Amino acid sequence: MMYALILAPARAEQVRKAVKEYGEVVYDQAGTMDSFGIRNAIQSAARVAADVLVLDIDAGPGPDLVAAVRGYRIARPYTRIFLLAPGRQPGDATVAKFVGLGVYDIIDGPVEADWGDLVARALASVPATYAHAARWHIMTGLTGEEEQVKEKVVIEQRPVGVVTIAVAGAASGLGCTHTALAISAFLARQGHNVALVEDSQNPVMQDYLKIIKAGPGRVSKAWRIKGFDVFPFAKTEVDKFIEGDGNNFIFDELLPELSTGRYEYIVRDLGTADKKRTREAFRSNLAVLVASAARWRWGDLLKIEPLSSFRLVLVAPAELDVKEIRKIPELKAYVMPYHPDPFCMPDEVLAELLRPVLPQSREKKKQFWVRFRVAAATPKRPPA
Repeated sequence: MMYALILAPARAEQVRKAVKEYGEVVYDQAGTMDSFGIRNAIQSAARVAADVLVLDIDAGPGPDLVAAVRGYRIARPYTRIFLLAPGRQPGDATVAKFVGLGVYDIIDGPVEADWGDLVARALASVPATYAHAARWHIMTGLTGEEEQVKEKVVIEQRPVGVVTIAVAGAASGLGCTHTALAISAFLARQGHNVALVEDSQNPVMQDYLKIIKAGPGRVSKAWRIKGFDVFPFAKTEVDKFIEGDGNNFIFDELLPELSTGRYEYIVRDLGTADKKRTREAFRSNLAVLVASAARWRWGDLLKIEPLSSFRLVLVAPAELDVKEIRKIPELKAYVMPYHPDPFCMPDEVLAELLRPVLPQSREKKKQFWVRFRVAAATPKRPPA
């Protein structure tokens, strides 16, 4: 489980210690914030694919806190929210507004209580329902005053369903796995729930995950690194479907786990492109081909058909070679700077590469008016 924390300083250390016993903290902000600060903190938390948000009611002004959580609910409708309400009593107007937003896990108690223990007990319990939170919920009558908060709403066009991105290499050793890791890390940084599936002829992920001591993923068979899950290609007694001629794919066999994980994006590391892997790439929403721009490696590209269906990634090429490759009709080529750490690749480059499958802001069309001038008819004078 992944946790996001927005806490008041008085309880921050106790809550952190309790939460770390249950999973990984992927976002942590502590302080007594003003209106701008609390909105910014919650918007930042919304960019992280956390399973649970632990929010302290004293971290910021009540009205701004409620308005920000309303936006968080839209961005992260499935995230479970725990509200810490120290010293609050049923009938508290701010807590009541949170209940109205569907926040039912209310943790209350004296200010001086052991909040680490209270949070630990709440995390170990089943999700609360409205029946548990009803005592906090109050409604204003016809004469009651309601606070109106103006907030900016960003409308986005998002891909429908799970988006699959296939990454293949025009030849071995060009950085297919490196690019797949960079894409996965970029999507995770944007707050998406991401899985990387290794279907390469030369699998390396299982050994790598063991070396870095990666933790367990969200679902069975997955490992967790840098905010996303990895399903390594591994030969085990359970996964006998891997045995064969080296062209078997674990993607289809992992569909139950991938469905359980409710991933927004699935990145497939297909390894070196051959006819079978090219067909697999075209099953995806976006097919990426990693290649060398060097002229003596152009023969690798001639083996790929149809080449125009890929978005071509050229890793640290010479400027002249890039110009020559971009002369090929209908070929979309993108330059990827060399970086030894795939998790630190510049976001701008990856955003441009993945643009067709990323959420896009949609501007509301401005209305325009056309003014017509109507000439009034001059009444005729009656004859004298």
